[in-house]
Amino acid sequence: MIDNSYTIVITGLGGQGLVRFIQILGKALMKEGFNVISSETHGLSQRGGKVTCFLRFGDKLNAPIPMIGTVDMIIAFEESTILDVLKYAKPDKSTVLLVSTYEKHILGIEYPSIQELLNYLYESSDKIYLIPAMEIAVNQIRNSKIMNSVVLGYVAKFLPLNKKVLEEIIKENFSGSSLNLNLKAFNEGFEL
Repeated sequence: MIDNSYTIVITGLGGQGLVRFIQILGKALMKEGFNVISSETHGLSQRGGKVTCFLRFGDKLNAPIPMIGTVDMIIAFEESTILDVLKYAKPDKSTVLLVSTYEKHILGIEYPSIQELLNYLYESSDKIYLIPAMEIAVNQIRNSKIMNSVVLGYVAKFLPLNKKVLEEIIKENFSGSSLNLNLKAFNEGFEL
């Protein structure tokens, strides 16, 4: 899976905890022996604006922000946010697209249907995975704030990561009832 480096673009909305997500993922990759670099955008991110983060790992790493058309994986925490970063997908359609089916509707803006979204995605990749992260967070765990841990569990299956290592990193980042909820959410995502 990893030649010299592997690049991930992570996108979502401000307030979804994307920076913490890449910190947890990055720490786990470092514990597995990889070199890791990351970068993230800010600005309106604290007020629900789109946020894009970059994470690269492997033996040979250059700049944290990849060139267009070179990314191995794109993770979207909100459906529509992936549309702005599809330019990073490889032209050979080999980029893995992991998309949470969560939708944040904005009044007065027409939201694309799931079929319209899939049509766009299939133009960029043959490897598309939809993750019902918010549904699991709300319906099975009863807490919408742990959606990211569901996604983390699902993403872990695609990367050279040991599940136990990720659980250790989660334990370092959360405590009390929050820890239990995040571990449960992580395991639900891993079992998808």
